[in-house]
Amino acid sequence: MNRLIRAWTWRAVQVLKRASVVTRRRWTATDVWVQDHHAGVGFTVLLVFCTAVGLLLRFRMDQAIELAKQFAPVCTIVSFAIGAVFGWIKWVRKRRKARLATAGAARP
Repeated sequence: MNRLIRAWTWRAVQVLKRASVVTRRRWTATDVWVQDHHAGVGFTVLLVFCTAVGLLLRFRMDQAIELAKQFAPVCTIVSFAIGAVFGWIKWVRKRRKARLATAGAARP
């Protein structure tokens, strides 16, 4: 019984290690892809955000306005969100530039 538990434990650890490696590789690949396509990703995020805000105001304007009066002006919230997206794009561009500089320096 003790050997069986050890075997199961060893197998579980191996599966977790493999899953960790696969997850890290996929995360890195996704990160590189986003860095290479930052303009399209940023545009898509803004398009989805503006569509969601438009639909919210179209179908729940009264409720949104009441909530905005209670918590903060809608324009402030939208400007913070758009500023966050642009800040994120700037950060991704900076990381991409650093990655490409490192890759260029590594080549002979």
